[in-house]
Amino acid sequence: MKPRFAFVRMGLLVALSLATTFGSAHLAWAQGAAPGPYAPPPGAYVPPPGYPPAHAAPPGQYPPGYYPPPGYYPPPAEEAPRVDPPASATHFGVGYKIGNGLGFIGGDLIVSPIPHIVLDLQANTFSANTTSGTATGFGLAPAMQFDIREPGRSTPYIGVGYVYARLSLDNVTASASGIFINAGYEWKWSFGMGILLGGGVAYLGDIKATDGVTTISRSSQVMPNLEFGIRFMFL
Repeated sequence: MKPRFAFVRMGLLVALSLATTFGSAHLAWAQGAAPGPYAPPPGAYVPPPGYPPAHAAPPGQYPPGYYPPPGYYPPPAEEAPRVDPPASATHFGVGYKIGNGLGFIGGDLIVSPIPHIVLDLQANTFSANTTSGTATGFGLAPAMQFDIREPGRSTPYIGVGYVYARLSLDNVTASASGIFINAGYEWKWSFGMGILLGGGVAYLGDIKATDGVTTISRSSQVMPNLEFGIRFMFL
């Protein structure tokens, strides 16, 4: 029985020794004592003055003793974040355009002859209910837009424009005109789509309504102004 007992005891001692060894190694690794595969080389392997990093040096360029230890390799290069390229079509487009006091049914033509300058030709149709029936009309709002950033990039902008609106019911016609200034932002994508949102103030001149004989006027006014558009550039 003694030899068998001695064999069992030896096996237990070996297992205990292995467990202790692996436990110590794991603890040292957790405490940072064991470098990982991407750890920098020890101080003894710092390249001499005037030499590039060891992983970038051509073979044979370094003096003996300056190469990283076996198993060391540099960390993988981080990929640069993907940046959406600027839109290539920046000179002509069409879009859906509302606001500037002209209602929710409208569109615009966008023409940019030179960088940072955009001509926005907006036209809308609208209607209004009155005690005598439904009046229908149209409005125009050409504007010049000044983009801050280079063409094709999302950009803040400032826009200055002129607005004209005309509304008719039977033989009575009302009209008004004014100016507006907006500031806003246009988000642009490389495939040509843009979304524009801005706001500002508008000055509307006297509103006049006439049936050809009698004319009624309403005094001018200053009011807040909003505009929104979705556009697609083709050229």
